[in-house]
Amino acid sequence: MTVHRLEDRINALSDQDWAWWPLLSLRPPRDETLSEARLFLIAILFGGVCATAAVALLWLLFGPPLPLAAASIAAVTFALFYLAARLTLFRSWNRRAARLGAAAARDRET
Repeated sequence: MTVHRLEDRINALSDQDWAWWPLLSLRPPRDETLSEARLFLIAILFGGVCATAAVALLWLLFGPPLPLAAASIAAVTFALFYLAARLTLFRSWNRRAARLGAAAARDRET
């Protein structure tokens, strides 16, 4: 699969309203870049849910975790969520926004 096709698939998924629920208000317009601050907020909110689920799973599998272990698992889960979003959503969304912005600029010139 080419990089462009992968980006198109990532963007097609990120254009779906259900993928942003309940944070649909955080999704920028398709031609607007996704800022680092917005990505971090998304990671805090969605990654926080993932981190909570990871700690709950740890609790269910092994019993009550030590506070340091729970904090470490939550931090690692959040970091992995942020990195995954940074490498996929952020990059694909911003490349598309740049292409759409360039196309709009060309249309205004003509």
